[in-house]
Amino acid sequence: MKSLPLLSQVSAAEYMGYTQHTLLKDADQMSMAFSLEIREPFFDHDLVEFVLAVPDKWKDPVFPKSLLVESVKSLLPDEVVYRKKQGFLFPWEIWLKHDLHAFCDKHIRNICKRPFIKAEPLQAYWQSFLRGSKQTRWPEIWLFVVLDYWLEKNHVD
Repeated sequence: MKSLPLLSQVSAAEYMGYTQHTLLKDADQMSMAFSLEIREPFFDHDLVEFVLAVPDKWKDPVFPKSLLVESVKSLLPDEVVYRKKQGFLFPWEIWLKHDLHAFCDKHIRNICKRPFIKAEPLQAYWQSFLRGSKQTRWPEIWLFVVLDYWLEKNHVD
């Protein structure tokens, strides 16, 4: 990896870490959950080797993904080329209220039976979440669901 240009070393490290262990894993799990077959076109072996060998002077970003955009600019409309970067969030709040509702409800009820949990506030928080209160957040609900699932799966009383 040290033989690569500096920016390529950064790209390789990012690929080996966050991209591979988080982005690709999440994309794989979420696509399988909905029976979708997806491909990451920019991870073609030959393309990756080529781009990693490109000298840094061509990679100094004038704007996000400028090397990619400049290479296909003539094929894309200006509104795509020059739009602001957009993130993507998984709809966990919707999933917990709909597709995962029975699973979550079961585990919230189960964990409320455990002696180290204050059942009434947790049940109230769960109900508040289901009613759409902006004061309740899905990650806090999900932590209790996953904790109970883990305790159950590992036979912890």
